Amino acid sequence: MSPPLSFVIPTRNHGRFIRRCIDGCLAQAIDGAEIIVRDGGSEDGTQEILRSYGDRIRWVSQKDGGQSEAINKAIADARGDIIAWINSDDYYARHDVVRRVLDAFAAEPLADVVHGDGEVVDVDERPFRRYPSRDVDGGRALLAHPTCIVQPALFFRRELFNAVGGLREELHWAMDFDLWLRMFPRARKIVYLPEVIACVRSHRDAKTYRGMLQQIREVIRLKREHAPRLHPSLRQRVESANADVMLYAYWAAVRLGLWRAA
Repeated sequence: MSPPLSFVIPTRNHGRFIRRCIDGCLAQAIDGAEIIVRDGGSEDGTQEILRSYGDRIRWVSQKDGGQSEAINKAIADARGDIIAWINSDDYYARHDVVRRVLDAFAAEPLADVVHGDGEVVDVDERPFRRYPSRDVDGGRALLAHPTCIVQPALFFRRELFNAVGGLREELHWAMDFDLWLRMFPRARKIVYLPEVIACVRSHRDAKTYRGMLQQIREVIRLKREHAPRLHPSLRQRVESANADVMLYAYWAAVRLGLWRAA
């Protein structure tokens, strides 16, 4: 029997995307699943869209302190054992992918995290890049490969999230990266599914596009903060330093139009 699931969707002024996200959650047809939307006081008609779903979703629209606070509040209200955090401009790749994730949790009772790959799509949902994940080695792999986790393609137990204290609300750009670095070392087992679970929409209004440089700086600071506790090898420390250089090179390539942002 699959564990209960809560979809958690933070949003603000993504009215043109959020229906696709919610419909994708509903299409999974997971018995007993709930959808919780925390809207940070959108001014683009998002509330009317949310209202149209009636009692199929639970939602709140009010000003908040940012995405981390919204997600913490949503998970505090959640009833599911498994949390599916998906941002409102992203969506699931197929109607059956979440069932496959829940089957993985059921097959491995010690699994605290199940994650898979993603696909980067443009504003009109045209795919242009596969976004593969990888074995995370208790979090150490993230030091050298900080972008190897596809956030909406990762599912975790609410108990683990609460055990590490949830998201740090002072973080606004790399709160998910920080969460992985705290959750992965404490997870009993992490299961990787080598298939596309979620589609990540790349567009100029995306938070990670507008704040790419701030996000990179926050990621590098968090790597240095967490590294001593993760006990990386010399090779991993060298790879981590190289990764910092590559993050800045990626930012420069996107800004110069040489590379398409993921």
